Amino acid sequence: MSVDWRILEKKDYFMSGYNQTWQNERCVELELAFRWLEQKDKVMEVGAVIPYYAEGGYFEISHEVIDPYDEKATIADFMENIDLTGYNILAISTIEHIGTTDYDGSGERQNLVDADAAPNSLQQILNQGDSCFVTVPIGYNSGLDDWLEENLHRLNCFGYLKTQHGFDLSGDTWPPALNYLWEHEPEVKSIKAHKYREPFPYGNYVLCIEGWK
Repeated sequence: MSVDWRILEKKDYFMSGYNQTWQNERCVELELAFRWLEQKDKVMEVGAVIPYYAEGGYFEISHEVIDPYDEKATIADFMENIDLTGYNILAISTIEHIGTTDYDGSGERQNLVDADAAPNSLQQILNQGDSCFVTVPIGYNSGLDDWLEENLHRLNCFGYLKTQHGFDLSGDTWPPALNYLWEHEPEVKSIKAHKYREPFPYGNYVLCIEGWK
């Protein structure tokens, strides 16, 4: 492992057949989340993500999971109803869904109906939790992106930019291997230029938040 747990090399990316993590931002988010979890106790996860990967034997979990929609949650409720005080809070690509139609039963995805909902939820985590590790794919929720851009100077955060995504056509193997690369950005000045699904599939920039400065 790198001296700084935040810095990943390609060999460190988390590979799982579930959700084909090598194709999307999960390959960096999960590796970072597992490293963060190794340093923490009394963890509360917002959004059921880790349980799906822990089942494969990658990580043994014992923490609470808040999720009103997922059967793997230990607390089937909305985060706004839970006091997070005293917990270390983990949220992997979850906050950006809040305030959208993603889970309202309509079948619509990424339609923003409440621009303040995700920023308010993030601030609850920042204000109540003892510490946090929150990942956000930029470009998914415009209300959250706007708030983050205005408050980056107040946040202890870093980023990962996808710089390569495609197939390696240089070899003799068929089918060619998927070739992808993420670049660590230790200081985040702005997120305005980053979009979701552009120029590559899925998230192209992941903001990782550890708390207020």
